[in-house]
Amino acid sequence: MFLAGLLLLSCVGCGGDERDSQRFRIYHLETAIGPPAADGELRCGPPRVVCPGIVEQPPPRSFRYAVLADPAVTSDGIDPASARRSTDPETGEPLVVVELTVEGAVAFAQVTKEAARIGGRDQAWHHVAVVVEDEIVAFPQIDYDAFPDGIANAPSIQFIAASDADADRLVELLREA
Repeated sequence: MFLAGLLLLSCVGCGGDERDSQRFRIYHLETAIGPPAADGELRCGPPRVVCPGIVEQPPPRSFRYAVLADPAVTSDGIDPASARRSTDPETGEPLVVVELTVEGAVAFAQVTKEAARIGGRDQAWHHVAVVVEDEIVAFPQIDYDAFPDGIANAPSIQFIAASDADADRLVELLREA
């Protein structure tokens, strides 16, 4: 009986891939993610046309980034079933849209507030990094003049995909989040 209890306790984390439960994350880029390097938990590169800290655009190869802090928003902060493709009406570029849960909207408001406040203090743009699986797929800047208190009450987030096929792939991954 004791052995069965011990096996049960030792397998509490068995059967699930930690990464599967965190397919989606948002970080404050400048405080939670390190500079581009040869190794790290996150990556950015083709098909992305822009990567954080890389001057040459499009990036010639993939770069790795170390994670320095916990994400502000995780897969628990989105409604996976809401992930969908859209099109930017001004540019025609493919977009990925996903709705935030109530908790996700609160966490998103907090991380954008932090980015705006620190950016305003530093008089430099700060960004949030949108991560799907292990890839930085977007890192929009938070305008500290327009949003000095962050972006409150956002019902969803959207970001530009590299192509139609990339948008389809990201939507599929987010729906599995």
